[in-house]
Amino acid sequence: MTTLALISAFPPARNSLNEYGYHLAKAFARRPDIDKVVVIADRVNGLGSELDIDPKIEVRRVWTFNSKMAAMEIRRSIKKLAPDLALFNLQTASFGDREVPAALGLLAPMIVQKTGIPTGVIMHNLIDAVDLSQTNLAGKKLRQKLVGFAGTVVNKVLLKSGYMSVTLDSFLNILQDKYKADNAFLVPHGAFNCEDDNANVSIQLRPNTIVTMGKFGTYKKLDRMISAVQRLNADKYRMSPLRLVIGGSDHPATPGYMTELKAKFDDDENIVFHGYVAEDDVPEFFKQGKLAVFDYDSTTGSSGVLHQAATFGTPPVYPLMGDFIDVTEREGLQGFHYIPLDEDSLMNTIEKGMDLSNKAQQIADRNLSVSRGLSMDTIAAMHVGLLERIAKKRFFVLRDSTKRALWLRPLNFQVK
Repeated sequence: MTTLALISAFPPARNSLNEYGYHLAKAFARRPDIDKVVVIADRVNGLGSELDIDPKIEVRRVWTFNSKMAAMEIRRSIKKLAPDLALFNLQTASFGDREVPAALGLLAPMIVQKTGIPTGVIMHNLIDAVDLSQTNLAGKKLRQKLVGFAGTVVNKVLLKSGYMSVTLDSFLNILQDKYKADNAFLVPHGAFNCEDDNANVSIQLRPNTIVTMGKFGTYKKLDRMISAVQRLNADKYRMSPLRLVIGGSDHPATPGYMTELKAKFDDDENIVFHGYVAEDDVPEFFKQGKLAVFDYDSTTGSSGVLHQAATFGTPPVYPLMGDFIDVTEREGLQGFHYIPLDEDSLMNTIEKGMDLSNKAQQIADRNLSVSRGLSMDTIAAMHVGLLERIAKKRFFVLRDSTKRALWLRPLNFQVK
C-alpha cells in the first residue's frame, strides 16, 4: 500500500495555493499506484466538516498560519503517519505573512527528508525573482536586503529536500545558476478541472462580463482596471455596459483594501465585488466572463488564476511582462496583452477583446486544448516519477561544496 502525504493549504481554508492543493490531491487519488493521499493541511477556525472529495483522500488539520511551530507540527504528524512519499505544495508565504514564521515553516521539507522519507517540494515562487521594490516593502531598503538574504538561505534549505520543482524556466535558471542545484526540476503548473467537458462555453453566448480574481492590494491592484471599465462604459458601452466581477480578497499584507475599494465604488452597479470564490463556484465564476483581466505591477510566479481562466475557456488579458511571458511561451497559452502599468493600453486591449469575438473564441479553444494536455493528472504523474526516482536512488546523503550549494547526491555519486 502506497501512502502519499501532501503538505499544503487546503479548502475550505483560504490561504494561498489551497485550490492547487485540492486539485493535486484529487489527481493523486485518481492514480491506481497511490492507495491513500493524506493531506497535512492548515487549520481552519470554525470548520464544520471537511469537503467530501474522494474516499482515498484524508485531510488532517495540523499546522496554523503564522505559527512558529508549523514545521515541528508537520514533522510530528509525518512521523505518526509514516507515509511512503511526501510532497510539499509551497510558496514563500505558505506558513505566514510575517518573516519569522514564514521562514521557519519552510524548514519542514528538509526536516521530513532527514527522516528518510522521499520528499519533494513544489515551489511556486522565489524571492530571487521578485522585485521587492514593487511589494509592500517598497521604500524599505534595509528590509529588502534582509528579505533577499533570508530568501537565499531558505532556497538553500529547500534544496536539502529530495528535489525542488518550479513552474517557470526563469526560476529553474536561478536554482541552477545561483545555487548550482542538481536536484531542481521544471514541472509546469498544470490546469484544473480538465475533466469538465462543458468548460468551453461559447464566448458569444456570454454576457458583457469581465472577471478578475486574486488576493489584491500589493502588486495586484484594481484601480486601473476599474477606471478602464468605467471609461469604456461612459463612452462605447453606454447602452450595454461592461460588468466587472471581482473575485477574491485582501492580500494579507494589505488588510482593508477591498473594503475601502468597495465603499468607493458602491454607487456603480457595474462594479461587482463577489468576495471569496469557493472551489465549487470557480467554474461558473469564469464561464460568465468574456474576458479574464490580470493587472499586475509585477509578477511572482506562474499564475494559477491564468490557468483557471484557460481551463474554462475565458480569454485572458494580461500585461506583457515577466512571468506572463515565461508561462505563455513555455506552455503555449495565448491571450490579449497590453503595456504594463498603462491604463490606456489596458482599456484599448479590453475593448479589442470584446470586439474580436472570433479571435477571442480561437484563444479560448487553443487554451482549453493546451490545458487538457497539461492536466493535473499529468503533473501528478511527473511528481510521482520524481519521488520514486529519489526513493530508488536513495538521494538522502547531503554534501556541501564550495562550487555547488547544498545539493543531494546518490550514495554512489562520484565527481567527474
